Amino acid sequence: MRKQRPSQPSSSAELQADESKMASQSLTTASKKATRTLRSQRQRNPVRAGLAVIAGRMAGALSRRLHLGGGTSIVGVVAQRVYPEIVEHLATELKYGSVMVTGTNGKTTTSSFIAAILRDDGLRVWRNREGSNLMGGVASSLVIRAQLDGHLRRSGKAISILEVDEAALPQIIRSVLPRTIVFTNLFRDQLDRYGEVNSIVALWKQAITNLPPDTTLVLNADDPTIAQLGDLFTGKVLYYGIDDPSLDLLTQPDTTARHQVIDARTCPICGHEYVYDAQFYSHMGHYHCPNCGHSRPQPDIRVTHVQMDSFDRLRIQVTANDQQHELTIPLPGLYNIYNALAAITVSLTLQSSWEAIVLGIEQSKPVFGRGERLQVDDKTIRLLLAKNPTGFNEVLRTVYSEDVPRYLLFVLNDNIADGQDISWIWDVDFERIIGRTSTLIVAGTRALDLAVRLKYAGINEKDMIIIPPAPLRTERKKISTYTRLRSRNQLQRKEKGRDGQDSHAISLSEPPTQRNYGIKNALTSALAQTPVGETLFVVPTYTGLLELHQELEQRGLTPHYWEGRDA
Repeated sequence: MRKQRPSQPSSSAELQADESKMASQSLTTASKKATRTLRSQRQRNPVRAGLAVIAGRMAGALSRRLHLGGGTSIVGVVAQRVYPEIVEHLATELKYGSVMVTGTNGKTTTSSFIAAILRDDGLRVWRNREGSNLMGGVASSLVIRAQLDGHLRRSGKAISILEVDEAALPQIIRSVLPRTIVFTNLFRDQLDRYGEVNSIVALWKQAITNLPPDTTLVLNADDPTIAQLGDLFTGKVLYYGIDDPSLDLLTQPDTTARHQVIDARTCPICGHEYVYDAQFYSHMGHYHCPNCGHSRPQPDIRVTHVQMDSFDRLRIQVTANDQQHELTIPLPGLYNIYNALAAITVSLTLQSSWEAIVLGIEQSKPVFGRGERLQVDDKTIRLLLAKNPTGFNEVLRTVYSEDVPRYLLFVLNDNIADGQDISWIWDVDFERIIGRTSTLIVAGTRALDLAVRLKYAGINEKDMIIIPPAPLRTERKKISTYTRLRSRNQLQRKEKGRDGQDSHAISLSEPPTQRNYGIKNALTSALAQTPVGETLFVVPTYTGLLELHQELEQRGLTPHYWEGRDA
């Protein structure tokens, strides 16, 4: 366990709203007892909370009744309108507090691992899996577990595992004081919303200065943007990381290391460029600054050996507190080793047994779109979410961990939840798949842009099927013109048959080529071209995943995403 650092002055007051300044300054200097007392002394309004619960529940029920969705996120939105402090009101009743998981990639899987471990250790676990990871989703997760009198059911005898959006973290921790916060990693993602990684780091640095000293930070030692947060925090910090040299890309003969997207190149102390002694992917690895000596901290929990038994079975050896343990991760990809490590570290801070840790991880199943596996007519579908260049690169690396041709469906959307700037696709190592695809179908709102990127990667246009969401304007105009002229000719033929007069029909060119459009047709086409016994790997961005899941739900192949054990 890492020793606590000496206290450092807080500078967050300049950037917080007036209402939160006094609370923040008090929390950063209070002890655990004083912090909880402060929270309990704040004015609470059970009557208004009850009204908020009723209104939120009614809105959710109406949404489901009208088939507008799962009626989950709207619950929190409406409840907050009725009682803006509903999240803080209910969060204070959680007997075992809250654990928050934030970062660019891995939040959902890490949260799922933690929840499984704590359940196996006998705790009741509540999550925000059925809502969003913004403030509204957190509100929903609490309101749907509240009684009509404005109090949590079961007297709040549960622990809450909250998946939190990177940019929403400062807002949420003002309402929910966490026992532990996990920072998984930080990569370039949704530049039009988040900006560069330095912008998010600055937000996080400000946020952690408002945490009480009894909060524990769990940080990824191998990500320099995450590890630096420990230098500013006055409370307890635990690090996790990988210490298996066999995974070092710098020592491997292939060209994977040359195509890594590095989002953290320079030392935060002196600005000098990092030197990597080992690189696992992107900027994750063992690093040091040759100028000032700043380097990767020694992990408290670390993986010392990794063995890939099969595509979705990774056997790892974990060292913690000078003891070694072995367990199997039933998910594919190096990134899931980090997710498991984060979950193990959190669980140990909560005094979970190793038996619960092993059972929780080994019995876990892939969650929504993160390696999710479905069976369709003796074929397998694998859903692998990819929403940024590093994530996409690691998905491709995982898909081709077995060097065989693959059946692929890529879905690229540019909706608000995906990020409307799709320039990141030019940083994805699509060159990796040249000559290694059995079929390749490209779909989504920006299918044509992705097809151009693939063509520049060296993939022949004839080797991919492009299924855009709708016809382009020129195609619609051509179809409209052809339809209009055909209707005119038919009318002229009828007139000639009626009065015997000779009418000259307008000459028509060849009819427009019939094309398929939309996610539904893309999925149907991809499955049709996947032989029995083979696997179709579907790699969508976030809203593409939602559309695909909706289509799979309508086909009866998977339950609604909000229907789960803890929903």
